[in-house]
Amino acid sequence: MRNSYAIQPKQLAPRRLPTVRISTDKADAFRALARQLGLTPTAALAALVSRHAEVRVPFSSRVRAKAGQGQRYNDLLPDPKVPQEKAELLAFDAKAAGVTLGEALRQLVGRCLEQSR
Repeated sequence: MRNSYAIQPKQLAPRRLPTVRISTDKADAFRALARQLGLTPTAALAALVSRHAEVRVPFSSRVRAKAGQGQRYNDLLPDPKVPQEKAELLAFDAKAAGVTLGEALRQLVGRCLEQSR
């Protein structure tokens, strides 16, 4: 019998990313894409963050719309749990571009929707 009670090295706990505030049309499109792939929106976001950790395309800085002309972020996408090292890569890339984690996740969703057309 194997030593099933052996102490394992400490595993890094997954990190929960912030909830993504996004426009309703993009949220609906992302949920539909996730459903089409057989994933929940949470799993799809986690997979998207994992994919970003491999590809590492830089984020662009956020362009602010003039008052009354911008999209409203009326919808929410869930807050996924991802491995600590992948969350750190996302945070590093967001900081390098001067954007928040929420904006970085919005840009990831936007890229995903553009490439899935």
